[in-house]
Amino acid sequence: MSTNLSYREKVILGIVFAVMGVLLTFFLIIKPKNEDIKAENKTLAAEEKKEKEIKTKISQISTLEDTITQYVNDTNKITKNFVDKDEVKNTVLLDEFMMHFANENEIRITNLAVGDMQEATLNYYYITQKDIGSGLRDLADFTGEYQKETDEELAEQNQLNDREKPALLKTEYVFKAECTKENLWKLMDVIESYDDAILITNVSYKKIYEEDEEKPEEEMTFEELNIAEDDEVEVSMSIALYSVYDLKEPGYDKAE
Repeated sequence: MSTNLSYREKVILGIVFAVMGVLLTFFLIIKPKNEDIKAENKTLAAEEKKEKEIKTKISQISTLEDTITQYVNDTNKITKNFVDKDEVKNTVLLDEFMMHFANENEIRITNLAVGDMQEATLNYYYITQKDIGSGLRDLADFTGEYQKETDEELAEQNQLNDREKPALLKTEYVFKAECTKENLWKLMDVIESYDDAILITNVSYKKIYEEDEEKPEEEMTFEELNIAEDDEVEVSMSIALYSVYDLKEPGYDKAE
């Protein structure tokens, strides 16, 4: 049998080999590369999505910083109404801080007791009303109107009573002194009008009699004693000074 191929057979055989070569190239090289490209594109899409999310968060940082700064500023406007804790953090500084009140109003301190700074709870001031006769009211309250009126009357009291009481720093300054009644009034006016949170928690006074003055045999009221403005009095006073911590603004690391 002759093995010589005709020209036509050679052409067909060449085409077959060419097709097989293309198929082999596709399955061995192109297809795997194509799968790699698809995987890379999927990874790229995920990374681009992540990048977009990060950029969105970065764009929000400036607004968040402005909000924090405003909150800190607003809060510190309130804390400025309190006594600077660094000025009264120990008994020596506290005495120095308070002494100018006495000196400027000619108050002669005769006995002094200062306390260390402590954490305290600030109570709310409100008029306490008792719910009297609730049982009788309930018997007559067919429409519920009595209970509604009572709830409205006690609303503020109940709200403040249930509200969490704020904590702050408290320092007490207790002293006895001698001065004129007029200067005592001046001292109390100055403390009352002082910008920082200083509160007179207790005050009492009595007239100091001269040796030649006759003392009353029985204890008398202020009205009965009729103490004059220039009369010398012995004073006992307790003062509370309230402090808080200032809110510190955090530092910001700027993103590149």
